[in-house]
Amino acid sequence: MSKATYIINRALHLNLAGLKERLGQVHAITGRARPAILMDMLFCGIRYEAGYIDYTIFGMYDMTPAQRKDILTRGKNTRYVSALNRREDWHYFNHKSEFLHLFRQECGRDFLDLNHATADDFAAFTARHAQIIVKPEDGLCGKGVEKLIPAQEGSAHQLYNRLKMNRQTLVEEALSQHEAVSRLYAGSINTVRLVTMTDDGGVPHLLYAALRMGSGGAVVDNFNHGGMVIPVDPEKGTLTGVAVNKSGEAFSAHPDTETVFDGYPLPDWEACRALVFSAATKVPGIRLVGWDLALTPQGPVLVEGNHFPGHDIYQLVPQNPEKKGMLPVFEAVVPYSAVKKRKKH
Repeated sequence: MSKATYIINRALHLNLAGLKERLGQVHAITGRARPAILMDMLFCGIRYEAGYIDYTIFGMYDMTPAQRKDILTRGKNTRYVSALNRREDWHYFNHKSEFLHLFRQECGRDFLDLNHATADDFAAFTARHAQIIVKPEDGLCGKGVEKLIPAQEGSAHQLYNRLKMNRQTLVEEALSQHEAVSRLYAGSINTVRLVTMTDDGGVPHLLYAALRMGSGGAVVDNFNHGGMVIPVDPEKGTLTGVAVNKSGEAFSAHPDTETVFDGYPLPDWEACRALVFSAATKVPGIRLVGWDLALTPQGPVLVEGNHFPGHDIYQLVPQNPEKKGMLPVFEAVVPYSAVKKRKKH
């Protein structure tokens, strides 16, 4: 996709209400006139392939041209995904049950696909597991995910029929969380996002790591569904800086547990790195992946993999006081100039 095509496509699908909201936010922060902000947004869209959300959440309104150039914007992230991930291999990651089958060893838990299981199969599954997680096959952002205690849900056959009617057809054994992670927040399984990119020689590299947590009683940790995110030092496995929620609020300690974030060590970090490096080589046609890991008492396990990892958590203003973009990190593995020349998969 050319830069011109990308810009035209974004313009045709522009959310005017969202744009107006972001203009107001930047105006409140900078005091600049909205028309001037809009013109700068448009310039960043053309020059850096940045959307108006990029412009706002990454603080591009307060950056030099050199700093803006290094921001991994929506357009640049899309180019990387399009160039490195073959469309015909997306299905391994789009379909949760297929992902669980392919990465069965790395996922480390029992599961059942109700599209191919009988009510008796489900009854046997619930007899083995006191708590289960149910989710839609194609759900996003934690929507449709529930944690259930089958013994409290009536008969297994009734629950089976209800789940199929609700299209919650993927059933998994509920994971237990490592106590070190529960000390941060015990209400959800708090997952670690590790982003890997495989170079042209087939060697995977860890580009970024972050911990996502629930808060305020939320049972999911998703950043776009009520959670918060904080960077993790990719080498040491310690939390760095502050956590941020979708509204842009920053927290030096978890608001529910008061556990201080900066420097907090995550367990089994070397095992986390080894797990994603191994997983990253299983589908050679998918070279850029956002892996979500749960940290259990027995070690890390894969929750899911994302063949189109979102770029929105990389460079958030409260977590990036030095205004450093992620593009140089990506370019150290695959140069952006090479990505622009490659045909879309």
